[in-house]
Amino acid sequence: MKRGGGCAVAAGWPAALALCALALLPRLLALGWGLPQVYNADEPHVVNTAVSLAGSLRPHSFKYPTLWPTVLAAAYGLWFVFWSCFGLLRDAVDFAALYAFRPTGFYLIARALSAAAQLAGLWVLAAYECREDRRRWPWAAALLAASPVLVELAHAAKPDSLLFLLCAGAWACALRFAEDGRRGLLWAAGILSGLACSAQYTAAPAALVVPLAWALGPGGPAPFSWLIQSCGLAALGFFLGTPFAALDPARFLAGWSDYAELGDLRPHDAAATARLVLGNLVSFAGGPVGGAAALLGLVVAARRNVRRAALLFVPVGAYSVLLSASFDGGVPRYMLGAYPALALLAGEGLALLGGESRVRRALAAALALAPGFWLSARFDAELLRPDTRAQAAEWLARRAPPGAVLLLDQPHASPAALMERDQCADLAARAARRGSPRAALYRAMAARHPGGGWRIYRIRRSAADLWSAPRHAADSQADGDFLDVRPGLDSARAARVDWIVASSYGADPRRSPELAAFFEELSRQAKLEREFPSGPGAAAGPWLRVYRLRHN
Repeated sequence: MKRGGGCAVAAGWPAALALCALALLPRLLALGWGLPQVYNADEPHVVNTAVSLAGSLRPHSFKYPTLWPTVLAAAYGLWFVFWSCFGLLRDAVDFAALYAFRPTGFYLIARALSAAAQLAGLWVLAAYECREDRRRWPWAAALLAASPVLVELAHAAKPDSLLFLLCAGAWACALRFAEDGRRGLLWAAGILSGLACSAQYTAAPAALVVPLAWALGPGGPAPFSWLIQSCGLAALGFFLGTPFAALDPARFLAGWSDYAELGDLRPHDAAATARLVLGNLVSFAGGPVGGAAALLGLVVAARRNVRRAALLFVPVGAYSVLLSASFDGGVPRYMLGAYPALALLAGEGLALLGGESRVRRALAAALALAPGFWLSARFDAELLRPDTRAQAAEWLARRAPPGAVLLLDQPHASPAALMERDQCADLAARAARRGSPRAALYRAMAARHPGGGWRIYRIRRSAADLWSAPRHAADSQADGDFLDVRPGLDSARAARVDWIVASSYGADPRRSPELAAFFEELSRQAKLEREFPSGPGAAAGPWLRVYRLRHN
């Protein structure tokens, strides 16, 4: 195998540049989907955390580690400097009000950074592949350029794309160490894997590349002190990104305990989860071809260099076992830390199938990449469709007079609605008494309120129904006005609710049996004013039903 510091002009760099350009389109298309409303349930928590870091570097929650919110906070700080003309034209209260009432810029910045992190990760893999073989196409990077899981995550203000970039760097450094044994590469793999875990906890199994690379070096295990140093750097990387895990370990461990309690809310079917994990492995590139190519690549790699094959395969196997044993391990993005290894293995298989013939390479590329790009194109097209939540928001703005009382579900499942000023002030006082960072946001909303709006209540739902950690769900609901409607409509009548919007993405009597009485009375005693259907031939989003509640 020919090696060198760069790529042959005939194959490497042009192909790498072309695939990055190709990867850009599905990631930038529909990047602003849904905005200024937010339809991704996880995005608001991440962006809220980033915004709250302006008031205190101590995170309010450890649901996610804090490297990504810190990156976002720095980006928002730069934006504030220019948006406010260095604080001369506008102040921090104006900036907080901008986030509350017109959050589009905050989410676009986060999504753009997410897409950029993915492109950087693809370039890291392409550069590694080109260095490994001057004549080789960057198969691994190409497969992930088409991965629907990655394309979807590029449209979200979540930490997974940063995890992917850091894991790609850790894998590249570990594999290069296994080739030439330079200690600095093992150190780099250590700190990058630690930073990856500080981007998202699900990167933890990928940290196995450090001890594996140490054990599988070119001359056998490297000096033991190198392993200690690299593991120490991995820990340093994690604590650099999430420092309060060390500064406030009690709250950090309490957050983990809260997450563990989530697993007790539903029975865990390990066999069913294992099937989901296997499906995620096979379809990581958008179809079964990628998974089949990875299996073929494992055989090829084992025949050429068993140490390299072990370095690529063992962490993937660890991911599979750990996720199968987890109560929510079937989520595709939780496998993301293994994607660089899966893609590199698949690249071995595709390089064999493609051979040296341009025609064979083109056919292999089409076979491997077409399913992923097709699914990604369908995903983008879905995001560009009209959404029922926007339709319902426009309808309510016309029909519900200012000051009316609305009962909605979770924000991502419901139409956007402007909260009236007095309610903002009430919630600010309540949040301040609790020591919640939301107090500053509510104060800014009250101070810079544009006028009008409604009093908004939301349906109180259990942690099991929300599939959220119990204390995290309780804290979130404590910062808002929630109604317990389990007994029926009486609590809504007591709160003088005028309009109720039910969402197919929210509470449902089939999966929320404690709310069955409420929905039964809602269908009999309230007037269905308007439906917003979703599905083929209709808009995207949830099926919404707007009810009018009459008062005696």
